[in-house]
Amino acid sequence: MTMPSELMAWARQPGPRKVLAAARRRLENGHGADGSALRVSLSSAEREQIGELLGLRWTNSGRAPGIKALAGAVTDAGADLSELLAAIEGPLRDRPSERTDARHQADAERADAQAVLVAAGVPAQPAESWLSSRSSPRAGTGLLLDRAHEVAAVWRRLPTDGDSMLLAVLATEALDQPHCLDRGAALASAVLRIASPTQEPPADADDWRQAWEDLGIVCDPVSSRALVLNLPLTGTSAAARLAHAAPGEPVWLTWRSLNEPVGSTAPQVYVCENPSVVIEVANQLGQHSAPLICTNGRPSCATRRLLTDLHRDGVRHVLRADDDPAGQDIVAGLRNLLPGADLWRYTLRTRAAAAAAPQYEEHVIQDLVDDLRLATY
Repeated sequence: MTMPSELMAWARQPGPRKVLAAARRRLENGHGADGSALRVSLSSAEREQIGELLGLRWTNSGRAPGIKALAGAVTDAGADLSELLAAIEGPLRDRPSERTDARHQADAERADAQAVLVAAGVPAQPAESWLSSRSSPRAGTGLLLDRAHEVAAVWRRLPTDGDSMLLAVLATEALDQPHCLDRGAALASAVLRIASPTQEPPADADDWRQAWEDLGIVCDPVSSRALVLNLPLTGTSAAARLAHAAPGEPVWLTWRSLNEPVGSTAPQVYVCENPSVVIEVANQLGQHSAPLICTNGRPSCATRRLLTDLHRDGVRHVLRADDDPAGQDIVAGLRNLLPGADLWRYTLRTRAAAAAAPQYEEHVIQDLVDDLRLATY
């Protein structure tokens, strides 16, 4: 239908543009040409412009423009309201149907993304939690499924059984992008959020490194370290030379220094959580202590690499940590990593029981020193 030129000229004025835009919103949202008045803010001049079509009586009434009256006035001018709106800004949209279609597309994309993640080994509940979080790309755009494929590629290459690898190597092997998992990258945050669904991705650099180390990934090969005392290592690695260099002194071994597998001439090593134990043992016993490894809280990749190398070499481990929820988690994790390991003045308890009555290594530190003296080889 050809719009009357006078009507098109009227529609291009500021006031009519406002009321027609409000009418378009009303119709596109499926509310029809009935109901409440259109909500528009009009100046006196704009009201007079609209009154050119709606009449002087409406102009002087002070009332807001109604869509039914507007439709009738357009009809009287020789056109149809919907066709006028289409002539001005294109065909009317069916927004309710669009929203329904968008919801269906979003649901379908979430389901596809969930399937991709689960197929890669991601547990279903953390995957679902991440897919529905505000931090994830909006479903229905295709971006969520793309990100799920990236996460899946990374997840498939995470090390297992106590192994570890560099973060840049993981990024390169997974997606051929060495920096796609750098601190602050959206993909890195997604992986860490899925790995620890109850926690926000860490903002602090040290916490960021620790979060990756919990997954067996080393951000910095010289920052990941293991603290040892009197540990006789064998092999060609730099760690073996470092461990022999200062008998009776605590020594830090980096992940880099452990690049080559190590063994030990000691049949048994003790494992504690806190450096305070290592310091007190060194103060009292020096080089006359049994071999001791300290996890320094949650075991780093370097510590896990050292422990698993020794385990493969047949060395027996005797484990303990603080008897609090975090310590119980550490010991439970180490026993999974080191099958057959024994406990050192320690009893496995529930986290709730440990929280109700915690006991720290400092409470029994003299007993631990005496054990290491008695166990000297």
